[in-house]
Formats: sequence, structure tokens, C-alpha cells
Amino acid sequence: MPTLTTTNGTSLYYEVHGAGPPLLLVHAISAGAAMWRPQVEHFAATHRVITFDAPGVGRSGPIRGSRGTLPAMAADVVDLLDHLAVARAAVCGVSFGGILAQQLAVTHPERIERLAIVDSYSDSRPTSLGRAAWLASVYAGAWSNLLPTRVLRSIIERQYRRWPEAASVLGEAVSRLRGVDALKTRLAINLVNFVPGLRSADFPVLAVVGADSWPRSGTFTAELRRAVPRTAVVRIPDSTDPSSLCRPELFNEILARFLRDEPVGTAPG
Repeated sequence: MPTLTTTNGTSLYYEVHGAGPPLLLVHAISAGAAMWRPQVEHFAATHRVITFDAPGVGRSGPIRGSRGTLPAMAADVVDLLDHLAVARAAVCGVSFGGILAQQLAVTHPERIERLAIVDSYSDSRPTSLGRAAWLASVYAGAWSNLLPTRVLRSIIERQYRRWPEAASVLGEAVSRLRGVDALKTRLAINLVNFVPGLRSADFPVLAVVGADSWPRSGTFTAELRRAVPRTAVVRIPDSTDPSSLCRPELFNEILARFLRDEPVGTAPG
């Protein structure tokens, strides 16, 4: 199992599949590299697909400290790209991975060929009563990561019963959950604003959201498109976070078109 010791002093498990233009896939919170199996199988025929377990997840080392978690994780990803001699990559992140991908993009835009943000958000500041209520609920819900893993697995499997593959992969992921590290990660990504950095960059941006995702997801995506007009927005029907597992074939088609610089369709908003 290949691992890299990063400059932050943790270890990063990673996998590389296929050959061609580099495509970096950043997983949902605590899900690990294994969640990208449908995408690895599809894109390894045309791309050098890079996946990894973020610090605190799976086969990687722990999160070091309790402050600066998100910038430290982005620095770990830069270490991985350097280790693999990847100057620039197309980057796709889902949910938490969308947050980490954006952190990487705004702090190291020169490493980004194009950016796909999936079932995620770019600006979570409490600038309205509705946003403040949402943010408060997210902070409160973060502590659920400390529940017994058998309880979390049962919740996940019920929540995703419409999407058996997602239920299986995410259920298996939470059975291996490292609760304290998951809590640190959740708290680190709650309050962000990547819009200024995305606006000033020049790489193409794709925002994908499941039509059945959490209530504010569509609003966040529409706000991103208004703030960064070059963003292409696609809404995937009968899907929720993570769309890459709920509707993998459709998701792969959308991402492939984006990688080929073809129109992907833009939702109103």
C-alpha cells in the first residue's frame, strides 16, 4: 500500500490508476479512496486517476493538532502532487472533498487544470437568518461523529436505501470511522468562503448537485454561479450527496464531458 509522509508529519495513503492527463478525486468525509471505485473504473482508461485517504481517514495517519486542519490537508495534497510529479491536475471533490478541493484551488491555483465541485458549498458564512440557522445545525450535528459506529451505519443504510451502492460503500466507511478525526474534519469545514479565490482564478469550474440533496445545496450552487459566472451547473435527478455513488453512470458522463471541455448543461439560477 503506497503511503507518503507529508511535511505536516502525517502519512497519506494513495492510489494511482491508468495513464493520461491527471485526475485527482477527493472523497466525501470519512469515506476514503474506496468510494471512487465507479469513477476509477471509468476514467482510468483515459486518465491518470489519483485517489487518497485524507488524514484521519482509512489507511492514512491522524490529523495533527486541532487548528488549521483544512489548510494543512491542502498542503498534504500538494505534497502528494509533488511526489507524483504532477504539475497541474483536474480536481473533482464531493461533499467534504469539494471543500478540500476548493481550499487547494484557492491556495494553489497554479496546480488546478479545472475544478469540479460536487454536492458541496463555497460560501457558508452566516450572512442571513437562514444561513445562520443552517450553520448552527451543522455545528450541532458534527458531534454525531462520536456516536457508536453501529448506530451510524444503521442511520446511513436507512438514509440511502434508495441508492444501494451508496448505502453499501458509505455504510462500510462509517463502520471504520475514526470519530475524533471525523469531528475535527467536520468542524474545520463548516465556515468557509472560497468565492473570492475562485472568482480571481481562471480555470473552468463545474458545480454538480443532486436534486434530492440536503435542503440548502441547490441554493449554495446557485449562489456560486451568480458569484462566479463561468461556473457550469448541473443538477442530477434522483440523486443526493454523494451523486458520484447515487447515479455513477450519469455522474461519469457529466464529468467526462467537463474534462473534454464540452458543454455539460447549465441549470437556471
